[in-house]
Amino acid sequence: MGAVAKRMRTKGIGPLVAAAALLALTACGQGPGDAVRAATEAAGRGQTAEALERIDPEIKATAGIFIAPALQEKAKRAKAKGGVTSVTVGKIEPTDADHAVVTTVTRFGNGSAQTEADKVRRVDGKWYITM
Repeated sequence: MGAVAKRMRTKGIGPLVAAAALLALTACGQGPGDAVRAATEAAGRGQTAEALERIDPEIKATAGIFIAPALQEKAKRAKAKGGVTSVTVGKIEPTDADHAVVTTVTRFGNGSAQTEADKVRRVDGKWYITM
């Protein structure tokens, strides 16, 4: 009976730990989900410069020339689907204090939806999409 009681007491700890980690990730201003949502919305509207502001500075420094065309292509595909109507953050999975994986669902004007998982990294307190 003691093992069952112990299991009952510790059963709810996992969600509490996950909630605490998520709170720590988002406590300082813009959280990881906000960065991905803003970048996806901007890219979907064809606002390449705004979307680029959400990309990891190290990635922009080394591969920036390839990112803008990829964002423009993303905007073109979104427009063909009726444009982005919403971007919802589904899950944020912290990998450590400065890294996480953010899952989003993007809905389009034609009724379709796309689920993506993006890696994010915190640099000087701000979250960016990274690789």
